[in-house]
Amino acid sequence: MAERIILQTNGAVDHAMRNAGTLEGWKEHVARYAVGNSRLVLALSTAFAAPLLYPTGAESGGFHFRGASSTGKSTALVVAGSAWGGGGIRGYVRTWRATSNGIEGIASMHCDCLLCLDEMGQVDGREAGQIAYMLANGVGKARASRTGEARPAAEWRLLFLSSGELSLADKIAEDGRGRKAAAGQQVRIVDIPADAGAGMGLFENLHGFPSADAFARHLKMAAGEHYGHASIAFLRTLVDNFDAIAPNVKAYVDEFLEENCPTDADGQVSRVAARFGLVAAAGEMATLADVLPWEPGEATRAAARCFRDWLAMRGGVEPAEESEGIATVRRFIELHGTSRFEAMGDLAPKDGFGGPVEQRISNRVGFRRRADGGGIEYLVLPEAWRTEVCAGLDAAAVARTLARRGYLATDSEGKPQVKTRLPGFANAVRCYVIPADILGEAEPAPVAAGGPLF
Repeated sequence: MAERIILQTNGAVDHAMRNAGTLEGWKEHVARYAVGNSRLVLALSTAFAAPLLYPTGAESGGFHFRGASSTGKSTALVVAGSAWGGGGIRGYVRTWRATSNGIEGIASMHCDCLLCLDEMGQVDGREAGQIAYMLANGVGKARASRTGEARPAAEWRLLFLSSGELSLADKIAEDGRGRKAAAGQQVRIVDIPADAGAGMGLFENLHGFPSADAFARHLKMAAGEHYGHASIAFLRTLVDNFDAIAPNVKAYVDEFLEENCPTDADGQVSRVAARFGLVAAAGEMATLADVLPWEPGEATRAAARCFRDWLAMRGGVEPAEESEGIATVRRFIELHGTSRFEAMGDLAPKDGFGGPVEQRISNRVGFRRRADGGGIEYLVLPEAWRTEVCAGLDAAAVARTLARRGYLATDSEGKPQVKTRLPGFANAVRCYVIPADILGEAEPAPVAAGGPLF
């Protein structure tokens, strides 16, 4: 005899895991139109990757489609959400417009499922960063009960899709207080450019529709008529083959990493690549189970394409902290190259008789001079390097990174400070010497011292 289980809560459970239409209708009118559209394929594959987190031990995380308004970002979320449910005014898609406490309850209801959050622009920048960490960490706040005892914190596993005109980093920095997205936050929410580069916004293949707008309207309408059946069919397949999930997915992810992740990539990059690999595996599994009406390899190609686009937008395979350090120093020089660096040598101003003219430099951080090979190099005093140029960063780590990349001169012992005679100082002073190459686009030369799824 089947056991009846009743869920009793303090209030009504607001969820969208309903179903309507048919699985065949969903495959015919929604899923098949994703073929040839890398962002749609990735979004749908992510929907089927969420229940793989538990058997594979993979971490939670998300993908954020970033781009201008009316490019199809919301459509991707609607299509992916239709695999799990829909109905009502909002369908399956939720909104970012909530506090971290509110999102915590929503995340709990989506454990081992897909969560879709639309329009990051509606949430405060500080809340966005906290929500990103919380969703990916899979645990809510610790709270006390009425008696003062600790209540169990909410826990979940999930993958989420997000959309917005700004990236997470831009959103956090939008209040102008100098906040920056930590590397961990950027790994947890992976920014993907919504524009696929085909001149049709998020889409690359309109499947005969006259415009991207008409295509998007069809997908949204069809997703509102057929939803909720695909996840049930996929879960049945997982249950029937549960013991094979972990080893098969691991093998597939390893293969994806080998084929798509650069061998010299930092751990942050390989961690993101593994999530793309998990999503690719889920899409291929759903295809093999005849839940998705795609040809084998469609999900893998889409995941690989989106991973390459993310990597190109990121700017390289080095740790995010290194890229941020270089960008911070470059930005400081671009902003203050003449206003906070005192000119020396032949750059120093002279009067009509060739005599020196006194310079008034407010909040001086160092000096600038003409380099032997042309261009202007900048010399930063040690304390100014720590408190001004590298404010908010590990100044020593930034110096090591720049020296290794050829953006900072080193002395005969390889240290990133060089003794130099500077105007107004009786003795030679140790300072950071930044070559002119840091403002160029080319990489500088080093600075001389002085299987089957089921």
